[in-house]
Amino acid sequence: MIDEAEVAFTNIEVVLGEAPDYPAEHAGGNWLGVDPRLVDELIWMGFNLFSVANNHGGDFGPGGMLSTLHEVRSRNLAYAGGGETLTRARQPGYLDAPSARVGLVAASSTLPAGHAAGEQRQDMPGRPGVNPLRFQAEYRLPQEEFLQLQAIARMVLLEQTRSDEIKHGDKPDAEGEYRFLGAKFLLSEQGGMTTHPNERDVAEITSWIQDAKRQADMCFVSLHAHESHVELTRPAHFVETFCRAAIDAGADGVFGHGSHVLRGIEVYQGCPILYSLGNFMMQSSTMRRVPVDMYRMYDVDPFDSTVADIFDQRQDQETLRQDPIYYESALVRLSYSGKKLTALRIHPIHLGVASPRPQQGRPLLAQGAMAAKILGDLKRLSAPYGTIIDRDGDTGYVRLA
Repeated sequence: MIDEAEVAFTNIEVVLGEAPDYPAEHAGGNWLGVDPRLVDELIWMGFNLFSVANNHGGDFGPGGMLSTLHEVRSRNLAYAGGGETLTRARQPGYLDAPSARVGLVAASSTLPAGHAAGEQRQDMPGRPGVNPLRFQAEYRLPQEEFLQLQAIARMVLLEQTRSDEIKHGDKPDAEGEYRFLGAKFLLSEQGGMTTHPNERDVAEITSWIQDAKRQADMCFVSLHAHESHVELTRPAHFVETFCRAAIDAGADGVFGHGSHVLRGIEVYQGCPILYSLGNFMMQSSTMRRVPVDMYRMYDVDPFDSTVADIFDQRQDQETLRQDPIYYESALVRLSYSGKKLTALRIHPIHLGVASPRPQQGRPLLAQGAMAAKILGDLKRLSAPYGTIIDRDGDTGYVRLA
């Protein structure tokens, strides 16, 4: 099915080049540097449009990002989301398909320290990295809890931290507003929490969407976002806000990923927003080498142990390696007549949660009860967006207006 498509998109969530540079201090969970030939398997499967914007793009520092860029460029792949500077990371990639020229803009909101690309100026070079979409958390507290928060902050000497933030560009607090540790707290009758995308990032990213819309027949957006609201299967508010803003700016669809689980499908202004299709492949437990930091992360002796010891320990400790929902996914096929979406088909996939480690994480089409379960989950998760999914055997169909 992938090979039959004119345009087939996926997210390359590894550094291409096995340990190409010193490992970064902060990684996206574990350090994913792989043999560049693995990307040739994605090409063999039929993928031809790629994002490199995710929380593992900087696992091996700027040198790792440069290695990834070298590998995708040497294969003449259409990609977006990473670059030598922030502008290069924000710019679209283009695929000349038989029926249309397709642009892609890719960003990541999940960003370990040091992974975001930086801009250059006359006297300082930029920083290789991924295209960032930052966000602001906003917490609402009733008066009693709001006053307690301020008292606690003063008690543990956070006032100095807050003063430093204001001196470095943070705005002074308005009445009923308190900022510290990167979050905003508001006085409110009812408690709650929400998130907002960074306005400057949204403006810069959507300007490149508008650019791609003029330079190509169609434009799609990729967003890597682990962030959730209340439940892991519900994207954070800022994710929904940004995805709709991308459509408003001219994107023909948004491809979300990062949460490792299925999230809902929204059809907004006639355009698909796939908030997350789960994992298409998840084989990080067969890494050949990882830094000392990861051994210590799992309390494994870094000098008298092997990588298998780490992954045995992780298997025992992490829900991610045990819960079947992390191994349930979907392949979505979009059909267009001109620029009008005419069909959205869903093919459930499973990655073999009970398979041995060497086979676990490989995608297989789900059938029968498993297919029904995956389609049922997607139907439930998509309902809040007004999306109706019908089932025909092992295939799902989104009802379009």
